[in-house]
Formats: sequence, structure tokens, C-alpha cells
Amino acid sequence: MRPLKPQVESGAAERWAKELYGIDCRAEPLPGEIDRNFLLHLTDGERRVLKIAPAAADRVEIECQLAALEHLAHGELGSLVPRVYAADGGQTLHEVRSADGDVLLVRMVGYLAGTPLARRAAADSELLREIGETLGRLDLAFEPFTHPGAYRKLVWDLVRLLELRPLLPAVDPGLRPLVAAGLDRFSLRVSPRIDELPRSVIHNDANDHNLLVADDDDGATRLRGLIDFGDMVHSITVAELAITCAYAMLDTEDPWAVAGALTEGYEKARPLQPLERELLPDLIVGRLCASLLFSAQARQQSPDDDYLTVSERPAAELLRRLGSSARTTEAILETRRAHLGPNLSVSYRRPLQIVRGAGAYLFDESGRRYVDLVNNVCHVGHCHPRVVEAGRRQMATLNTNSRYLHANLADYVERLTATMPDPLSVCYLACTGTEANDLALRLARAHTGSREIVVLDHAYHGHSPSLIELSPYKCDGPGGEGLAAHARKAPCPDTYRGKHRGQDAGARYAQEVAGALGTMKTPGAFMAESLVGCGGQIVPPDGFFKGAYTAARAAGAVCIADEVQVGFGRVGSHMWAFESHGVVPDIVTLGKPIGNGHPLAAVVTTPEIAASFDNGMEYFNTFGGNPVSCAMGLAVLRVIEEEQLRDHASAMGARFLAGLADLANRHERIGDIRGRGLFLGIELVRDRDTRAPDAPAAGRLVETMRDRGFLLSTDGPDHNVIKIKPPLAIAADDIDATLEALDGALGTDTTR
Repeated sequence: MRPLKPQVESGAAERWAKELYGIDCRAEPLPGEIDRNFLLHLTDGERRVLKIAPAAADRVEIECQLAALEHLAHGELGSLVPRVYAADGGQTLHEVRSADGDVLLVRMVGYLAGTPLARRAAADSELLREIGETLGRLDLAFEPFTHPGAYRKLVWDLVRLLELRPLLPAVDPGLRPLVAAGLDRFSLRVSPRIDELPRSVIHNDANDHNLLVADDDDGATRLRGLIDFGDMVHSITVAELAITCAYAMLDTEDPWAVAGALTEGYEKARPLQPLERELLPDLIVGRLCASLLFSAQARQQSPDDDYLTVSERPAAELLRRLGSSARTTEAILETRRAHLGPNLSVSYRRPLQIVRGAGAYLFDESGRRYVDLVNNVCHVGHCHPRVVEAGRRQMATLNTNSRYLHANLADYVERLTATMPDPLSVCYLACTGTEANDLALRLARAHTGSREIVVLDHAYHGHSPSLIELSPYKCDGPGGEGLAAHARKAPCPDTYRGKHRGQDAGARYAQEVAGALGTMKTPGAFMAESLVGCGGQIVPPDGFFKGAYTAARAAGAVCIADEVQVGFGRVGSHMWAFESHGVVPDIVTLGKPIGNGHPLAAVVTTPEIAASFDNGMEYFNTFGGNPVSCAMGLAVLRVIEEEQLRDHASAMGARFLAGLADLANRHERIGDIRGRGLFLGIELVRDRDTRAPDAPAAGRLVETMRDRGFLLSTDGPDHNVIKIKPPLAIAADDIDATLEALDGALGTDTTR
């Protein structure tokens, strides 16, 4: 049991301040759980805090608090923690006697200006990240600190949570099952591995009453101080973050978003170990359970002290939300197995439950942040506020089909086609890349009268029947039925492990296309991605597309550029990847990044081909060209232009490639690096001389990087190519962190 607060009046506090520290002041009571605290108003306007501990308090523990504050005073956090004041003789802790004869312990610390976060509106993401980073810096500063008073048996030490189970009967019956479930969760998940977690001295109570904030001149709310080191203890270090998350998540609309922002900031200063990240959600729930257990006990012992139960209602509400609305990863997987097709895959050996995205980041249900290096769908960044707002605003006004006139459709197709070279000026809108590619086949057939088509080996163009049979990546693999009879495939223009290498590889690969066309009676189309994705992040060699397009047109075929993955400035140098090859296709298909995650796709072609398609049969797509999709598509185009994302992709791609080249110089498993802009690939091999693919190493590397907070995946015919195609919003710091993580992962036994 904790000792009760001493009963001390303001007059006694003023007298002791005079006797011990020689100051005249007016004492104003402050709240506190154990200490009787007073705000001292000195005659010169200065303010300090007098803290009076009860007779039963442990002197060594108080000395530990003072030593910790003095330790921090000499570092970068000195301005954020209270200053310790000493009397004339240098003494910082004093014994006094109360009116009823009890021995009390008195100390004086500085007053930090600011308002407790609990009295302000909900903290925004920037402030939460600042708080998290400060706590990370605090824990780093405490790593070398030691004091006998920190090694104590403290009931608020999260390590000792299960010792509180006897308090369960005091909890309100309506909450008791939730608290019991939280204790069971801690017992099953945390206790068996708690000795593996790093330990250090921690503040242990950075709740919103102990975090002081104030507004800057520009109106931004900033952290001004961290007070009340009374619960300081040597414990698991990650408890610091878990405790702060638990309190910050109270009374918020999106609790895990709050935890995510705090964790993001914390890891900027002190990166979490994988086990710390894994157990963080359980520790947050554990702290909520502890709060409710102690609140129930305090209500019985001190029913009139509101401070002791200040967090009870919001803690109960949050525990209900976390306990009733969030499915565990295991439960979601079970539902998928029961109700989704069995050939729908999930990423990673330990699947991720992703609940939020922002910019180049994804966040799981625990709030852990991952750098997203593969999601080329959310092109301008996950949940870009301008794109989200454009869709929200239009959805609230009107969403209907394109048979009604609407300015959004006209504005969008006008702006989209303006980005294309002549004569590409006629647009058809759809919902997915598969729809766009399927429509492109119809356009080609209407114009040439032929279904015959040449594609590249290992290509993937969509999941409809007409495209699966033209996608060797699928139809030549497990479950496939082989290439359609009306199709031919030319070798993928891979200059690293492919059929042709050297300076004239582009021309020789183009001759392969010409040869495939020559086997056909009436060639109708040549279809290829401008950069080959599923085939292994391949950048076709110079001269390939010029030669292939020339051969196709000479044979009477049209040229279809699949830009579903690589368009909209991803290559950096140009808006469209085909432009980087110096060619102009007859039909261009667009998808994925076009709507930044919203289902939108397009086909752009020439007036001549569009006229051939106008054969009396109407083209109508219920959702293609609806006002909401067009509003979001317009927002994407504006963001690309106004945020100069093409230039950014070029600069970040160059930074990435330079870093990968450095890694290749030091890691023999890297056989090749390649790419343009932010479309990159790393090919792993068992031997650089034979260039034999190393798929197992690639798979292990992806899993290791996932555990380190970086999301990658493999592709290519042999699944040995690490593909990198992040949102264009990725920052230089994220690229540098990725390279550092890759360096470490490639140097461990996990890839050997």
C-alpha cells in the first residue's frame, strides 16, 4: 500500500520555504498522489514547487528522483525537466516535523511554465511525435543512469502487473471481464518473454497531466516540460512508450493513430527492438488494466479524492473499444480462411494487420510504422489529404454515371490527355488496370480486325480471361493453361540474365519481336509494359522499343503501352515511362496510381483508333468517369505537378540507386541493381559468375526487412528480385534508413 499524503496547510509550506531556502513566498496547493505539493509564488515573480513527502516515504527513492533530475539537467533535456534547488549547505532533501509530530521530507524543484496536456484539446500528430521523440531521448539519457532507489518494488511497475489480480473484485462488475481478459492477455503473451526485453530506468508516468505544453508564436503547440518523477523505476524500457500511449489514446477518435504517432516519434530517437514492437499493444492494454484496478481500490480507500480516479472513465471506455472492436490478426486470418477464396494470398510469414496509412508509411494495429517500399498504388502518398478531400467533397454532393454531363469528367480528360504527346488525345475511363488493358485489346481488334498479339515473356497485364491467357507470368505458371493460340511471346528484354546482353541487346531483342510478328497471319498488336514489373523490374535496353514499335507497325499491328504500374512520373525524367524510350504508342493504358488508391483507370488512344472503335456498339462503364473518380484523378494530377513529384522521384531514385550501388560493392549476393526513378530492382544471386538466382535469400531478406520496419516484396521469373516502387512521397531520410537496414540485413546470417 502506498502511504497517504501528509496533511499540510499552505502556511506550513511557506514557513519551511523560508526556513530551509530563505525565500518569502505564497504557497498554492497543487494536486498529487503521494506528495503534498505547493506552487510557491516568490516576491520577485519567480515560481517554484515545494514537494512534501509523507513520513512513510522511502528516502532513498526520493534521493533517486533528485539524482535523476540532476543527471538530466546536464544534458539536452535539461530545459524540459524541473531544476533541483539546494539549501545554502548544498542539501537537497530536508527533514521537517508536521504539527502533529510526523517526520516529513521536503524538497524544492523548479516550476516549468506550461499547461498540462490534459487541459488542452487533443494533441495533433506533430505534437504526439514530438512527445514520443522526447521520451525516446529521455530513455537514451537514462541508459547509463543508476541509483539504488530505482531498483524498488513499485506497484505501478508494469512488470508486476499480474500481482494486481487480487484487486479484481473491486472493479465494477461491468468492467471486470474486460480487465480480467487484459490480465490473461498479459499472462499469455508478455510474461513468458518479459525477461528478453531491454531494461533501464524510466519515468514511468508520462501521462497527459505530467506533460506540459504551450503555444509557439506561430500558434503551434509544443512540449514544454515533463514533471513528476515519483513513479520512476528500473523496468522494461518499452513500458515508457506503452504508458504514454495508453493515456494519450484516451478519449480519441482513432486511438491507434495516436499510438502510431507517438511510436514514430519515439523510434526517431530510440528504435524499438522487434519484440518490443510486438508486445507494445499488450503492454498498452496492461497499463489500462492497472489504471482501472488502482482506481477501483482508490475509490474504496479515498472516495473523496477525485485525482486518484481521474482516468477511470476514459480508461474503461478505451479498454472496451480495444477489447470489443479490434479483431486480432489470428481472428482475421481465420475469417479469411473461412470466407475468402483459398488462393488469395497474404504477405509475409507473420501477416500484417494494417490499419492506417500516411505518406510513405503504413501502420499496423499496434501503431508500429513501416516504410512502404512497394505500394505504387498510393502514388502521391497514402491518404494524401488533397485527394481524400476531393473525393469526400464530391461524394457529399453527387456521384452518378457519365451519361449525365458533369464538369469533372470534362476537366479530367482534358487535363489527362494534355500530358500525352500527339496524337494521343482520346480517352476512355474505367475502374481498374485490368479493365483498361481489356479495353485496349478491343480497340486494337476494332482497328486492325485481328486478335493476334505479341507480348513479352513473364509479362502480366491483368486477371480477366482475355488477359490471363496473354500474361505468361500467370498462364505459364501453376494453374495456367499456356499462352492463347492467337498470341506469341518474345523474350523479356533482360540484359542481366536474359537471352541477349551487350551494347546491341536492344536491337536484338527488337528482332525477337519482329520474329514473333512474322509467325502470324495478321498481326494485330504488340503489348508491353514500358518498364517490366512482374518480369523482374526490368528496364528494357536502348533501342528496344524503337525497334519493336517499328516492326509492329510495319506488320500492320498497333503498339499498346501498359503504363499501369510505371506511369504518372514514376520514372522521374518523364511523365510517362514510354517517353523515356523515345517512342509514342498507339494506345496507352493507365491504372493503379491514377486515383491514388481509388478505383480509376483509363485508356488513351488516337482519334483514328477511336473512330474504328465507334462501330455502333456503345462503350459504357457504370463507374468509369463518375464525378467522384474524376475529382480524385484531378487531385492526383494537381499534386504531382504542384508538389513537383516528378523531380522528387528523379532525385530520390538517384539517391536510392547510388546507395544500392554501394551495397552491391560490399555484398556479393547482389548480382544486379537497376531501375529508373522510383522503379527499382535488386537481383540476388548465389554466384555472381553464374548469375544463378537465389530466391530463398530474397525471401529471407524481405522477411528480415519487414521485421525492421520496411516493406518489400519479391518478383521476377525466379522470385529473386527485390522490387522497390514506393509512393513518390518517400523522403530522403526514409531511403537512407532503408539502405542502412538493407546493409544490416544482408550482412546477417538470415540471408546466407
